[in-house]
Amino acid sequence: MGARSKLDLLLGAAVGVALMTGLGFAGTSCGSESEVDPNAADGGGGTGEAGGSTGLGVPTDDTGSKNYPCAGCAPFPPLGAPECAPSVLGKAGIAYPLDGLLLPPNMNVLEVQFTPPPSATLYEVDFYNAITKVKVETKCTDVPDVRGGTSRGCGVTLPQGAWNDIANSNRDGDPVRVIVRATTDGSCVSISEAKIDLSFAKEDLAGGIYYWQSATFGGIGGQTGGIYSHDFGSFDPTPTPFYTSGGTGTCVGCHTLSRDGARMAVMTDDPDGDDEFADVKMHVMDVATRTVVGGSKVSPGFQTFTHDHAKMIATTFKGKKAPGASVDGSLDVYDGDGLTLLANVPLPAGMGGTHPDLSRDDAHLVFVVPQAGTISPEGDHHFFGGALYGSTFDVATNAIGAPAALLADPTRSYYYPSFSPNGTFLLFNDAPQPGNSATANNDAFYNRSARVKIMHFPPAPGAKALDLAALNVADGLTNSWPRWSPFVQTYKGHKLLWITFSSNRDYGLHLVNKGFDNCYPPEGPAYDDPQPLSKQGVTYGNCAQPQIWMAGVLVDEDGALDAKDRSFPAFWLPFQDVSSHNHTAQWVEKIQGPSSPGPDAGVACVPNAGACSASATCCSDTVCCGGTCAVTCVR
Repeated sequence: MGARSKLDLLLGAAVGVALMTGLGFAGTSCGSESEVDPNAADGGGGTGEAGGSTGLGVPTDDTGSKNYPCAGCAPFPPLGAPECAPSVLGKAGIAYPLDGLLLPPNMNVLEVQFTPPPSATLYEVDFYNAITKVKVETKCTDVPDVRGGTSRGCGVTLPQGAWNDIANSNRDGDPVRVIVRATTDGSCVSISEAKIDLSFAKEDLAGGIYYWQSATFGGIGGQTGGIYSHDFGSFDPTPTPFYTSGGTGTCVGCHTLSRDGARMAVMTDDPDGDDEFADVKMHVMDVATRTVVGGSKVSPGFQTFTHDHAKMIATTFKGKKAPGASVDGSLDVYDGDGLTLLANVPLPAGMGGTHPDLSRDDAHLVFVVPQAGTISPEGDHHFFGGALYGSTFDVATNAIGAPAALLADPTRSYYYPSFSPNGTFLLFNDAPQPGNSATANNDAFYNRSARVKIMHFPPAPGAKALDLAALNVADGLTNSWPRWSPFVQTYKGHKLLWITFSSNRDYGLHLVNKGFDNCYPPEGPAYDDPQPLSKQGVTYGNCAQPQIWMAGVLVDEDGALDAKDRSFPAFWLPFQDVSSHNHTAQWVEKIQGPSSPGPDAGVACVPNAGACSASATCCSDTVCCGGTCAVTCVR
């Protein structure tokens, strides 16, 4: 069954011709399907449940339209104006948004990017279906190329009023068609041919994310970045700094958060861009005040908190294994501040556990067991052949039940697992395991071939990973570190969750990653250098630059949906800095405390060496350490 026909089953029949005609729509289609190279990785209509077409023709008059003119522009020709002959004016091409997107109605930001036809002087971006007719007039504002090259086209960001008119009236409704009209002198127009349809979820997206913004040293320009946040209840379209490197170059990242957003396990490193844990230091932080409360005894690596941040389960690899030794490991259970070791839980002989994640009810634990002998002695971020294991967890006794294999295949590697908030699905990465090489970017840290997949929990015997084709788009995009949104929603009578992940796919006209290598993070722990030997002399502009993407996924427990694609195409999250490397988005139910301004933000904050407290927050390049703002609490 094709993508379009499956969408028709989900969304229902198109609106009637009589209703369309009454609102001023022609009865014909507005053009042929756009052709998309799947290797470009930034296009493509919805596969699975995500595609769609309004079935509407181009509106024929301005009746009922809501207009957003541009300052100083001449009035754009009305709907129904004569079309220009192709010899007079060609048609614009739409590069972003992508066809079939499902968007949260409170995302509030959308940039339409398009390639202009020669000689066009003025444009109008139109959004319409049977109940919507919104027109945004614009000149060509060049879309900057991330690597400083020539702009590939034009872009316009919707005014907030236009977004409200489109999104709020179409919650849980029919798709909205997007077209770009162009003119030279106002006497005729050309109309883009590609069918770009957007849909909007029923409910606002709640919660927020913290993510790691990174760049590299050692011959590649940039800063080490830091941790940034975004509250989906906010209208702020810019990155909000939480804990950044400032002028010191201290690398801040590799973080884990409690579901309630109250505690963060964060690691700091020196600014050499290397790839080992010997100089990595652990902190556990009270998020609301950015005060370090503990963690110095916790091994750097991966952790998971109970839902109320009262306890933390941490991996224990640092300093415990020599190259080629057995993988015997254990998990530590700490109090939620990382101060008191409550239990050390040995795992079965030959088993090492990493990437732990607790279910929201704290009753179940999922973790990864790498292939024996492949975990780096520098830390558990590099390994091969991961298998997913599950066990129970008793909060009262800190006991972990006997591990049981959930998903294992010697030809695959499964890692970065995450429980859905209702506990009925596991989310994880899946990558082929063609062979082990420290320089091939094919281990679990930054695998080019990684795809995002899900699986029912608890899995039935013989259960397989379910691919999310619309979300993944294609192979080779480094679709990494997937995480669920915190609250289950509904869409068209189905259960809906959102997934964020890092990807090296292209982003419209801003960023082309196709053809560029994964330069950072470094390829493997064998290269304990500021820059891997194979990347010496490579400039920042010649590296793939990962960005955070998000997509909706249907999470009904009904197994009948498994035969279809449960995912929608992914969209670029608009509050991140497109010129930076953006990774590891971590969801929380609530962004805690005030935003954390930087020292140059023009907002009062306590600078380095100043006195801090719950009411006197340190600037974002420092944290509160025993009542004093400092770059790090580790001396």
